[in-house]
Amino acid sequence: MSIIAIYIIKLLLLPPACLVIWALVGILLKRSWGKRMTIVCLTLLWLLSLRIVVKQWALLWERVPPLSAEAVQQFKPQALVVIGGGTEYSAPEYPGQVTLHVRTLLRVRYVAKLSRELGLPILVSGGGMLEQDDVPEADLMEQTLDKEFKTPVTWQEARSSNTAENARFSRELLKEFGINKIVLVTQAYHMPRAALEFRKAGFEVLGAPTAFIGHPGESRLLDWLPSPTAWSNSFLMAHEMVGMLWYRIRY
Repeated sequence: MSIIAIYIIKLLLLPPACLVIWALVGILLKRSWGKRMTIVCLTLLWLLSLRIVVKQWALLWERVPPLSAEAVQQFKPQALVVIGGGTEYSAPEYPGQVTLHVRTLLRVRYVAKLSRELGLPILVSGGGMLEQDDVPEADLMEQTLDKEFKTPVTWQEARSSNTAENARFSRELLKEFGINKIVLVTQAYHMPRAALEFRKAGFEVLGAPTAFIGHPGESRLLDWLPSPTAWSNSFLMAHEMVGMLWYRIRY
């Protein structure tokens, strides 16, 4: 399936764009059920603009807790694995260069911290989704860890183009070194799908999620006000839920 087709499907299925599209469709239909559809879509669009709503949604989905020293001690991992979250082509402050997307940078930063604390070797995993991705994401991750975080990388898996391949190709690489027990680093919202795929590939997995969307605690006034950040996070949450369903069907 082409990247354009995938993009169109995401527009039609995932909020907030899908809610805007279907609300407009409801207006154009000029029928009673079309008006009801428009009202429902606009209501959902407003609800998903509230941080408090999206945070509560995230609390239900981000089921893997933050990594603890006790969990590491009991699990006794052999390596850290961090998977890519995308690259950035339109960064004018890095002329002529491809750089890491902010999602990947958050993961890289956290794996560098864990490497210093736990003293474990790192595997970076990520190839490219597009034909123009001539520089593997894993290579960019290794460069960033080495030059900016002063953290060495032991292994690089640069063939994968999705989470399932991250898991399968990482397993092929680390199996040669007798490594089965890993600490997996990715965003908290992505961890349920990622951990499932790595376990299916044959790993024992201890999740080390980062960048939580939902977190317990008292709500603030700003959480009850509309925010574009809430819309962005609602897209990420919906994307993961649809992705989990798709992976169960395909893989």
